[in-house]
Amino acid sequence: MMIRAATLLLLSCLLMSCRSAKSVVASVHVTPTSFLPHAAELKEDRKRSPFLGNWWNPDPRVQKAAEKVPSLYIAPVITDHLRPMRQKLAKMEFSHDRRDEKMQKLAAYAHEKFRHAFKSAKKTRFSIVDAPAKDAMTLKLSIIEWEPNTLTGLALRETVDLLTLPMVGDLLAKPARGQIAIEGMLVEPKTGKSWFEFVDKEEAKTLFIFFPQEVFPSGQAKYAIREWARQFEKLMSTPPEKKIKDSMPFQIIAF
Repeated sequence: MMIRAATLLLLSCLLMSCRSAKSVVASVHVTPTSFLPHAAELKEDRKRSPFLGNWWNPDPRVQKAAEKVPSLYIAPVITDHLRPMRQKLAKMEFSHDRRDEKMQKLAAYAHEKFRHAFKSAKKTRFSIVDAPAKDAMTLKLSIIEWEPNTLTGLALRETVDLLTLPMVGDLLAKPARGQIAIEGMLVEPKTGKSWFEFVDKEEAKTLFIFFPQEVFPSGQAKYAIREWARQFEKLMSTPPEKKIKDSMPFQIIAF
């Protein structure tokens, strides 16, 4: 535990001057798909958003119309642009059918958590509606990547930790980590144009203590989805000068 605590302190110091723990230290990268109309224009902007890629509509007419919209409809999350698995260990443990079955449940989980983030917030920008409406924004979400947690990957990382030092397995066996990527588009109802677009990717965080999240195929993905939902709600509900912090690539508690 002392080694883990010391390592945490060291890594925290190293991160203090970093532009983005996710994009710099974790070296996470994701390319948007054709799902987003302005995919080529998305940029990282840590002054405001925790997401890797962001695009805000510069049209004053769309911005003005968006300011008056009180409600939000969150469409069912799609997986039409889901990319094939790349990790060898994931391919060994998951057939296409097994992954597809779990992916559909994960999409439903994402839809539920994004709705819950707005419904449970004390002060939120939008009230949630159950169907598209003339006075409601429409949030469209698409999961574009998912590499499930694997038991072989977990065993590999834990073995490296035992032979070296705690957390070394997570750092050296990065390709064996679970990963998930999402993109979203917020459509203004009056103009019918996209007001905000984003893309983000999360990989399994470095853990200081072993927790059950690592055992389940979708454990990492569900944790990331809950973070995205919370961050998106805050991004929508806070003033422009408010910075929404991204999560660190380390986790003390994982569930």
